[in-house]
Amino acid sequence: MVGVKQLVDDNLLAECANAIPKQSKLPQFLEEIAGVSVPLYCFGSQPLMDHESFGEHLGISKDEASMLDTLLLAQWEDRTMKGIFRYDVTTNEIKAIEGRKKFLAQLNEAWNMDHLPKLENNKAFQQEGVFELNSMKQHDKLLLCVASSEKSTPELIASAAVPNDAMLIFINASPVEYGHVLLVPYQTNSFYQFLDASCLEMAVRIAVGIKNCCFRLFYNYSTDASHLYFQACYFSNPLAVELMPVDTFYGNAQSGMRISVVTDYPIKTLLFESNQKFEKMMEVLAKICSCLVEMRISYNLLISDRGKKIFLFLQLQELEHTCSLSAWECGGYFLFKSRTEFDLATEKTMLKQLTVVSIHDEDFKAVKLLCCNTARMLGF
Repeated sequence: MVGVKQLVDDNLLAECANAIPKQSKLPQFLEEIAGVSVPLYCFGSQPLMDHESFGEHLGISKDEASMLDTLLLAQWEDRTMKGIFRYDVTTNEIKAIEGRKKFLAQLNEAWNMDHLPKLENNKAFQQEGVFELNSMKQHDKLLLCVASSEKSTPELIASAAVPNDAMLIFINASPVEYGHVLLVPYQTNSFYQFLDASCLEMAVRIAVGIKNCCFRLFYNYSTDASHLYFQACYFSNPLAVELMPVDTFYGNAQSGMRISVVTDYPIKTLLFESNQKFEKMMEVLAKICSCLVEMRISYNLLISDRGKKIFLFLQLQELEHTCSLSAWECGGYFLFKSRTEFDLATEKTMLKQLTVVSIHDEDFKAVKLLCCNTARMLGF
């Protein structure tokens, strides 16, 4: 790995932190979205607060069912009734792998990215075979969109044009788990190629707004990606990484932010938490991710616990003989297409898959230093 140590000095850190995300012109099928009407959920104008009160600031009381969660699942079930999915993911067999890590395995013989339609010159939407929207003839895959609002309280509009700076939510026709959706940050004329603080904040707002402990959000960085999107699923059981102990190496009592190492886990993983000034933490994390790109370190994000925790998985980039793993695999959830492989899956083989893609100890030290420097530079 080259260039890791050099990128933690103050000058280059500032250059990474101040970088403006690149944008690209929308493909034709996303330009056509401007003429489509969908359910629109608007968050209230209050900023992200501490997590004990954040749900209430979004208009969600502690005992109230989430309107956004109900809407998303109702739309997803509607598409199930219309036969848009390639298979019923709820019938797939899932088992806990024997061992200390509590890995999960799913047998999904129908999942096959090889048979999915391809998008010309759009590698990001081919990644993992999950995003194959090449025409608004497939507009039924668009479930709803989420946006911010100047109103003080949340609002649900049954049918509205897609606004600027919204998050589009599509089904994944080849789902990994129940409720599997794609979340695409959308702008009228362009949208970001790389992660930024505003996209992260909107994703966290959605996780909090869903208010369902089974809901997880994922982001997979790819060197081939030309457009940015998140993924989300409902998992009935905790993921292995969520059960691991952590060791905090950076904390600020005034800002309420903590950065910790997930210990006793095969892939190098950091955990970001904050109970106040949450927008600031999104800014810190976005800058760190920007620098990771410059350091040639691949990464994945897992947003869990209703937005309270964000896991950062750190992978080697462009391994010659090993495919990089998805965020749910990094979290301990593995898919198998073969009954034989599913039956023979062991904790040992899964540990090996995670270990072989992980960055090395020396690079991990550099990343931790980067996190500390970035947090301090941004006033945390």
